Amino acid sequence: MSSPVSPIKKGLIIFGAVVLAPVLLVGLAVFAAGDWRTIGATATGDQVLVSSVTPQKNGLRTAWVRVEYKEPTHLPQGGPFVELRARVRFNCASGTAIANSEWFYSRDRGGKLVVSKKTRHDLQFGAPAEGDFGELAREFVCKQK
Repeated sequence: MSSPVSPIKKGLIIFGAVVLAPVLLVGLAVFAAGDWRTIGATATGDQVLVSSVTPQKNGLRTAWVRVEYKEPTHLPQGGPFVELRARVRFNCASGTAIANSEWFYSRDRGGKLVVSKKTRHDLQFGAPAEGDFGELAREFVCKQK
């Protein structure tokens, strides 16, 4: 028979999970950075990179997308930002990006994390308001084997 977990131990476990979750997510983003591939630039000169493309399943793919803005830019999330990173799902069967980005990482020139947020739907992701890089990323991701 196992003994019940005390409220203090339970609280410490929850606290540890809350503290470690962001560290693990940042670690995942850093790990994904090991295979960033430059895929092109937007009309304004912003560099677009992609990493960790998943195999296609039912026409859907997931990838990390990174944009290095040529000039610091203000986005709907705030700013000025010089970089944006997001995990994005693409619908390759219909030829569209799914308006669902899980995490954003935007940094200033010193590398300091400026914004980190989870969102279920971002209707502006990759649209002109965010640098007009969505189509470039979708084309690259969907062409991968």
